[in-house]
Amino acid sequence: MSQTLEFVKDRATKTIAAAKAVAAQWTWQEKTVAQMNAAVVAIVGDNTVTPVLPGQEKITSAAEQEMVNARSAWDAKLDTLHKLTMQGVSMAKNRYRNDPIKLSLVADLSARGDSRAAILEEALNWETAWSKAEPGWSPLATNTLAAFSPLRLLCAEPLQQDYKDKLSAWREQAGILNQMAHALEDVNEAWYSDALDVFPAGTAEGDMIRGTIPTTYTPPPDKPAVTPPPPTPHP
Repeated sequence: MSQTLEFVKDRATKTIAAAKAVAAQWTWQEKTVAQMNAAVVAIVGDNTVTPVLPGQEKITSAAEQEMVNARSAWDAKLDTLHKLTMQGVSMAKNRYRNDPIKLSLVADLSARGDSRAAILEEALNWETAWSKAEPGWSPLATNTLAAFSPLRLLCAEPLQQDYKDKLSAWREQAGILNQMAHALEDVNEAWYSDALDVFPAGTAEGDMIRGTIPTTYTPPPDKPAVTPPPPTPHP
């Protein structure tokens, strides 16, 4: 959508106000003022009723926050996993420097991943090599294979899936909001276009509509946005 949601909402409220102001002279056939207002309420919500009616804007924002929280929880555990992987790989290479067989298991391991997928892959590779080389050894007392394995599984499955589920849910709600905003802007534009036909420039109603409703709409030649200035008199 070329206009921001804030612009569309502002235009809608001013369109509704203008529609109310000219209601005695003209009623739009496509939608009533109440229907136009309901479309705005569906987006912004209504705090004057009990229980409070949340609009799609708030629903989308809440879904986004849930997605951000899930991502933060996943990233925090991934960061811990990454640090433990770096520590384990580095110390294992030094520990097995004089043991060709065990060194061959860890020599090609890396812990330089800078993406979630790379961190998970490197952690799996390290866990596999660790379990074969010396599962009873731990780089530090807090970095054991018994603790590392469940952490990797936590990052690989439930935390990752929770984030992806919430990301999909947010995108769905954002898509709904975008469609509602498109529909509202379509109504804004259609009402404005018809109103210019009904109330020419130079009339009180026509000038009020043109002067109070924000728009990027460029009227055709037969719908001047303002009263043209009088010609410049000849000297």
